[in-house]
Amino acid sequence: MRLTLKTVFVILVLLSTRAGAAQETTGEALQDVVARLAAPDVLRGRFTQTRKIQLISRPLESSGRFILSDMGLYWQQEQPLASVLIADGERLLQQVDDGPLESVDVAKNPMVLTFSKSFLSIFEGNESELRSNFDVALVSAADGWEIRLTPVTYPMAEAINAIILRGRDYIEELNVTSRSLDETTIVFSDLQTLPDQLTEHEIELYAR
Repeated sequence: MRLTLKTVFVILVLLSTRAGAAQETTGEALQDVVARLAAPDVLRGRFTQTRKIQLISRPLESSGRFILSDMGLYWQQEQPLASVLIADGERLLQQVDDGPLESVDVAKNPMVLTFSKSFLSIFEGNESELRSNFDVALVSAADGWEIRLTPVTYPMAEAINAIILRGRDYIEELNVTSRSLDETTIVFSDLQTLPDQLTEHEIELYAR
């Protein structure tokens, strides 16, 4: 998602076995995780993103804040370059620095739309949307859960090896590995669900 999530969308968000306590699960356990993800009407927080690119020795880091609601995803990168991405599953709007808010042509970039819908479905706990685009595997453990999403549909399957999600009540970390083995890790922090409705200021952010 320049806005680094958009870069992840276009260019590309482990099932690693934890010793002892980890157990691979499906069915009701996955439904329970999905239900927890879908529970909040509004989720706010901060993110720190680290991108490891094969041809660049030093990781690229960015940070900012986000809002997820029934109006979609509002993603504001604050460092190192100010930018905004607004996604509602059907359209994408982007602003870089002090430039205008512009629409991303999703018809010319189907990867952008597909990944944005998947990204929203992850946060919204939309299991059917996830399963339509991914093979889904869940590992649960005493300290949380881990979900591996393996793309099965074009165009994501050609660009992404896997998306790994980790969390407890909410998603706390998202890892995306591309076919070229570039890796993007997003850590979410300061997650808040109150107030449980968007404020007037937040509505204005979406409506810009």
